[in-house]
Amino acid sequence: MLRRIFSLVVLTAVISSCGNKGNKEAAMGSEGTESSTKVEFAALIENPDNFLGKNIVVEGKVIHVCTETGKKLFIVGDNPDISLYIAAGENISKFPMELLGSEVVVEGTITRAGGAPEMASGEMHAMQAAEAGSNPMNPEKCETETALSKQASLSNIVMAYKSHSVK
Repeated sequence: MLRRIFSLVVLTAVISSCGNKGNKEAAMGSEGTESSTKVEFAALIENPDNFLGKNIVVEGKVIHVCTETGKKLFIVGDNPDISLYIAAGENISKFPMELLGSEVVVEGTITRAGGAPEMASGEMHAMQAAEAGSNPMNPEKCETETALSKQASLSNIVMAYKSHSVK
């Protein structure tokens, strides 16, 4: 009887120490990283300036993954006419094409495109095209980028990607 109790105590101690170690590692891994704020897509549309420079988490449906470079991703919320441009950063070499059509939760920092505080969306896309080495008057321009340049909200906002998860 005493052996069984001792075995049970040892087994419980081993199991509980394994769980504590994982929690310690998770806490240590999050130290030094900027905390993120969950933001509804509608709130981001209403006033994107409130989120400039902030690390946020936003949820949406992937409507475009760049087939050429894989470094551009666009998501939408309830309104399919307003999309958010997400630029791949150092954390990912390219977005997987399998994300297309998926509901995702994306974390990143919101910035203005090109770093200019008040750049018009047409100027932003002309600059992006010039940086990419293509002609901004090219009719073969990405359909989603063209739609993005025509939308009233989020047209000059970019999320610098940090991480994502598929819902």
